[in-house]
Amino acid sequence: MPIFILPKTGLTRPALRGCITLLMILFSMAVTCISPLAESGDGSIFSTALPSPEWQMEGQPYGFLPPNLYEYINGEAEFFIAFGFIELTGANYTSVAGGKDTVTIDIYDMGNKLNAFGVLQSKRGGQASALNLGAASTGSDGYLAFYKDRFFVEIQAYIALEKEKGRVETMAASIAAHLPGDNTPPPELFYLPEKNRVAGSERYIKGGILGHAFLDRAMVCDYRIQGQKVTAFVAMLPSPRDAVQAVKQHRSFFLKSGKKCLSLDRFGKHGFVSEEPYHQKIIETQVGAFVAGVYDLSTIEAGKTLLADIIKTIKQRENIR
Repeated sequence: MPIFILPKTGLTRPALRGCITLLMILFSMAVTCISPLAESGDGSIFSTALPSPEWQMEGQPYGFLPPNLYEYINGEAEFFIAFGFIELTGANYTSVAGGKDTVTIDIYDMGNKLNAFGVLQSKRGGQASALNLGAASTGSDGYLAFYKDRFFVEIQAYIALEKEKGRVETMAASIAAHLPGDNTPPPELFYLPEKNRVAGSERYIKGGILGHAFLDRAMVCDYRIQGQKVTAFVAMLPSPRDAVQAVKQHRSFFLKSGKKCLSLDRFGKHGFVSEEPYHQKIIETQVGAFVAGVYDLSTIEAGKTLLADIIKTIKQRENIR
């Protein structure tokens, strides 16, 4: 929102009151604006979601921006904002016949696919997608969520009659069909090889891998190798220099913690092996503007093949020699 600076002199009280009123109007417009998704009329994406004539939209669609999102979802606002939240548009639905049946649809514009993916994966807690909605989805009794392109969609419902509960998925399918964009996953997901990947375990972490702020943004995934579950990550840094610095900081962390930090042969001059607190052995190296690693290892050999595959995948996708 633009910032207005009032001159120190020359304003009468009526003029000053007028400026203040204008500022209040502009601020109100900024924090309550409704996105094009919620434009009134038959073309509204929320109007198209009506499952049958027995349902109606309650009032008009509503909207929230980062400054006032907490008014709607309280403490969870910080979670969405951390993932790049831009704006929320939503609507409530009720049964025409009355009663307590309600459905609420909220569409979060997260700015890009990766952010929307990260929110959805956090919501579904490692479970594989069971519904054919958007790029990926999750659902339980009274709750359904999916993401498509840069949008994360959350639907919460209370429907008493069992035969009517299918309406929620119908509404979700309509929303998904009318959202712009495509259903392909974020390209960053493909830094992680598909072989031996645990379905549904893919996630996008912001704020630091294993609590380390210097590994701020990363793709993470579980793998099943030689009968054990291990976790691999690819942290994305601004430049190769930043990636090297992040590896050095990680090594320094281990040394200061009294852990041994040994070189990892055949994995570049920055590759190392150590023991991560609560996560057994870890192997890690730098490749281009990325830091790749595998942890929760009972033995080093179990992770070397996976780390080599990750490095190969990154180099192919980024044309790194």
